[in-house]
Formats: sequence, structure tokens, C-alpha cells
Amino acid sequence: MRIKAIKMDGCGNSFLVVDELKTPLAGFNRSVISNALATQHDTDGILFVDVDRLQGTPTMKIFDRDGTEETMCGNGLRCATRYLHDMYVRKGDFSIITGDGKKEVRVIDDLTEVNLGEARDYRQINDQLHYVFTGVPHVVVIGSEMTLENARIFGKSLREEKSLCEFVGHPEGVNVNFIWRDAEGISVRTFEMGVEDVTLSCGTGSAASAYVASKVFGTSLPIVTNSLGGSLKITETGGRFSICGQTRYQGKVTGFVNKIQPKSNNPIDYHHHSQQYHW
Repeated sequence: MRIKAIKMDGCGNSFLVVDELKTPLAGFNRSVISNALATQHDTDGILFVDVDRLQGTPTMKIFDRDGTEETMCGNGLRCATRYLHDMYVRKGDFSIITGDGKKEVRVIDDLTEVNLGEARDYRQINDQLHYVFTGVPHVVVIGSEMTLENARIFGKSLREEKSLCEFVGHPEGVNVNFIWRDAEGISVRTFEMGVEDVTLSCGTGSAASAYVASKVFGTSLPIVTNSLGGSLKITETGGRFSICGQTRYQGKVTGFVNKIQPKSNNPIDYHHHSQQYHW
């Protein structure tokens, strides 16, 4: 099966956008598709965008490089926002339904901002380790400047530490962020589960890191988080956290997937492609 997609990135966090309004995939195994496409095009994840027929609202599903479906991805949501805005929505402010609920998003000139909602379930694990849920689970490690290689080594170790993952209620694993203060705000290095490596940027990780920094360092928001791939501005309004930064198109790609097995359960048909949606 041949699948067309658009490659995009948000601060270096790369994704393929598969438009299911053009290529409906109901009944096919998106996990297998995602793993194949991400491997072929060396990308962090796959975004499947569509529309919810009942609400007439755009939707986004995010799958990691290894084919695991996640509830949320901040930079992925920013890329989906930019794509949906440019292709269909046009207006600056709109909503997207995700696995973590409906999110308010907007495009402002060359910047894309998404509201991730409240930081949830915060707890301090010890003097250096903190936990918070910002759409997906994140452990934030307070420390000093860390090399990429050390972030890989220690990130993998913590991501696979069963007692830690069970303690925070996510035995499947956690994302790990290493943060330290810098001249602009904080620097962040994130080891992402599903990618199983340090990524150039992580939107939900940046939000989690900013939240923890505000508690530990007494840093006021908005705050700039600096990752290997660029900077994000994290703001907080009424307890809800937004991330804002640039996104860019890298071009059109085509992926090839063999032996796509239909799902064992009957999928919900969200596809009414003959309808015209005007958001």
C-alpha cells in the first residue's frame, strides 16, 4: 500500500502528516503504518488528521516511531494545527480533538500555539526528580548542563526503571526531561519513549519542564525553554499551559507499507468525505 504524507517539524521534532480526509484508513492498522513510515523517512512520529463527524471538528491521532499510539504530543499538535489551518480551516483560532481531549489552537503569522490544558498529578519524587502529566507522563530531572550522550544514557535508564514508572502510575513508561537554568529561561533535553532516544524538541516535555521550574526555581511564566531544535515559549493562563513556536514544512513524501492487517475490532467510521466542512 502506498501512502502519501507531508513531512513537517516543530523545533526539529519531526512528523509525517497523513491526511485521512484524502486517504481514509479506517480498518487498517495505523500502528503498523506508523512504524513503517517513520522508519522509512526517519521521523519521530506520525500524525493522522481527520474530522469528527458528530462535532464537525478536526481530529489528530499521534503514533510514535515504534507504532505506539499516544494521547498527546505538543509539537505534533502544533504541526497538525499548521497543516489543518493552511489546508482547511483558514481562521486563526480553532479546536482539535486529541486523545487527551479537545485542545484550543491558533496560528499567529509564522508561529503556532496550542493549549495543552492543565498540568496534572504533580508530585516531587526526591530532591532532583519530579513528575507531572501534560498530556503524556513526564519525569523532570533538575540538574546542571548535560551532554547529549549522558541524556541518552540516563534518560533510557529512568525511562525503563520499573519501580519509578509504577510509582507515578505509568508502568508502560515515562518520558524523561533533564533541565537546567540558562540565560533565557531553562534548557531541556528530553528522552522520549516510543522514539527511544533524545529528540530535538518535545512540546509536552517543555510544558512539564516549565511547570516544574516554576515550582522549584520560583520562575515566573511565560518562560522560554531551549532544546536542541529550537525554543518554545510556555505561558500559563488560568492554570492552563500553552506552548508557542515555529513549525515548518519539509516536503511531500510517499511511504510503502506491506501486510497491513485490519484491526480485530470494528473501527468507528469518522469518514464522511463527501461532506464539505467549513470551520
